Amino acid sequence: MNKSTLLLAALMCSLPFASNAQQYMTREGHVRFFSTTPIEDIEAHNQQMTALLQVDGAFAFRVPVLGFRFEKALMEEHFNENYLESHTYPNGSFEGSVAGFRAALQDGEQHDVVAKGSLTIHGVVQEREIPSKVQWNGTGWDIESVFEVAPADHDIAIPKVVRNKIASSIEVTITATLIPR
Repeated sequence: MNKSTLLLAALMCSLPFASNAQQYMTREGHVRFFSTTPIEDIEAHNQQMTALLQVDGAFAFRVPVLGFRFEKALMEEHFNENYLESHTYPNGSFEGSVAGFRAALQDGEQHDVVAKGSLTIHGVVQEREIPSKVQWNGTGWDIESVFEVAPADHDIAIPKVVRNKIASSIEVTITATLIPR
């Protein structure tokens, strides 16, 4: 079990013992990534993101790398075996807090916030500030975030023969509805 999985498990297990702390979670968050170049567009979707949000703004998510689905089976195979090495690095994760979350009222309006913390992909941890939106939906929180990830920042080697088919910066979109735990 890798360090980020252990930290996420510890966070999820310890939160029930926090006094008066209400938590929201999902096991069905959606992650989409999109790479566009003049030669080819590459898009993948994953519906297996697990996320946990505490009312004080503590936030964590985990995404199983093998859960990404591509239009072409060969793309999926290359992604898992050659680029993300999903058997060695089975999850991507984020652990941190949502700055401004306490100010986000349960008013049904969308609020801009920033998730600050550690983004781990391919075993490489990067400190990030990720602009996000949160909105109370009457029973839980809808979250949405769009940000860029450069494969080079996470030591993901792209072979020269396909380098012109994969963007140097990949757009990542995260959407989820977190309900009371």
